[in-house]
Amino acid sequence: MANLPALQAFAVAHSFGLTAPLRHEEVVRLAEYWLPDMRFYWDERFHPVALDDIFTMVEEPFAAMPPLTQEAWRVSKFVRTGPAAGASRAFDPPVVHVPDGMVPQGNTLRPVVRVLNEGTPARDALRLPEVGTNAVVTHGASFRTSNAFFGPLTTLSGGNTSAAGDPFLPRADEPDPDRPGERRPRVTVMAALYNLLDLLKYELAIAQADEGPAAEHYPPDGMRRGFDIFNNLLHWAGGGAPPPWSAKDRREFLQALIAAFEDGGQIPNPPPGWKMDRGAWNAVTRYAFLEYSFFYAYNDFERYQTTPFDNEHEGDDEGCCLVFDRNVLNLAANSGDPDILRRAVPHSIITLVHEEYQDADLFAFVPPPIVAPGEPSPPARDVVDFTVYIAGGSHATYLTPGTHDLVDFQDGWAGADEFIPVLGALPPVAFVIALLVAIIDHFVDTEDFTSDDGIHAGPDDVVGDHPAKVASHVVVLPMSDDNHIYMPANEALLVLRAFAGKWGGHDGWVDISPPFAPKAGRFFRKLLDKL
Repeated sequence: MANLPALQAFAVAHSFGLTAPLRHEEVVRLAEYWLPDMRFYWDERFHPVALDDIFTMVEEPFAAMPPLTQEAWRVSKFVRTGPAAGASRAFDPPVVHVPDGMVPQGNTLRPVVRVLNEGTPARDALRLPEVGTNAVVTHGASFRTSNAFFGPLTTLSGGNTSAAGDPFLPRADEPDPDRPGERRPRVTVMAALYNLLDLLKYELAIAQADEGPAAEHYPPDGMRRGFDIFNNLLHWAGGGAPPPWSAKDRREFLQALIAAFEDGGQIPNPPPGWKMDRGAWNAVTRYAFLEYSFFYAYNDFERYQTTPFDNEHEGDDEGCCLVFDRNVLNLAANSGDPDILRRAVPHSIITLVHEEYQDADLFAFVPPPIVAPGEPSPPARDVVDFTVYIAGGSHATYLTPGTHDLVDFQDGWAGADEFIPVLGALPPVAFVIALLVAIIDHFVDTEDFTSDDGIHAGPDDVVGDHPAKVASHVVVLPMSDDNHIYMPANEALLVLRAFAGKWGGHDGWVDISPPFAPKAGRFFRKLLDKL
């Protein structure tokens, strides 16, 4: 249930705040200062947009179309027309729908959906109680429709065919402050800062609220359950199979661990046979993540890859993360000098590359600057290169330009332990087909392409006067005790970010239209792997 009052009340009851001692205005300064220098592939058609753009960039041009043209861009959905009947109907995009059971069709049953926003703005439908983890937002689930609403209209030189050095301009735009009456292209990135220990405390409070015979006491929330680290922190070392340890007992141990740390008391020992990873616990208590999310209306990796898998879908969430030592941020925040925060050097950089099980995410330590005795530390951005290269179509985020091998026959069955059980659950014929496709895909190279010859975006003083520079904005998710997303003043943003369903439909059985899920757990596992 999209129960915003319950989410807001829970935050108040648990003294929400994940950025202390930084206040929200300081987080905004930090996030704007470190906004990555983003280099897009020269043939990229879809650039990062704000969550609000998913609605406005569809609704506004659709409303301006002649009625006959609108007909071609309506979204067809199979909906219920009676207790045992259904039919295809066309709806104005974007559409928010939820499952509505099955109806007989011939000798089979066909799933039907219920469209929640007929005659009303799609964004308002996200507030309805029917909206949960099985809800979907879609504007048409195809490259054709996504390109119509989000694809570029022109290249840098004013043409309609991209080339290296003459890339497509982002479709999203805004008034140009330097040319009254004209508009300029822009990209929008979302950022958030999380102290890992505070994030863990809040996730455990959510887990506690969900315990008991009635599940989901805490309403669906697109920002929840992003930091479940028990298996990273505690390991069975007693030999044989570990004895049962309930989720409730695990939660209570972690909460006791946090309480002892914060009170300066004796850290509790885990039950006999269990071993605590002190390095992982040190990371939880030591680090904060400044995460940047790049949200794309469409993933058109199929235009580049050669595998049999059709990797085309709406709603593509990628990004990167800066890891900061909390002590460094604390010193900067407590100095009383706003410029000191700009001298805080990150510990490391992490980027997202496709699925986590592929173990392709990238990690780089940031070397501390060399400062002569008696000299002040320089602004950190002067000595740290935070440049990311975004692959065409797939939007995987790399640290270098060029061609990147993602999968080839030498890589082995990465993620097979997750994939094989899925195959086993399929009917026999589907199992054989899926297995054959997987084997073919296993022996076909898959590559990502990144380039310096496309659109450049990021802070003006970092990107400079590059001819392919476009305006860049960062929407900072308020996560501080003085200003956070669960406050009534931020409800418009909460409606979007709390949506726990899928940001997009898909047009193929192997495509993935994901929710916009938190990435802190994924970044944390990569950090532990490199420490």
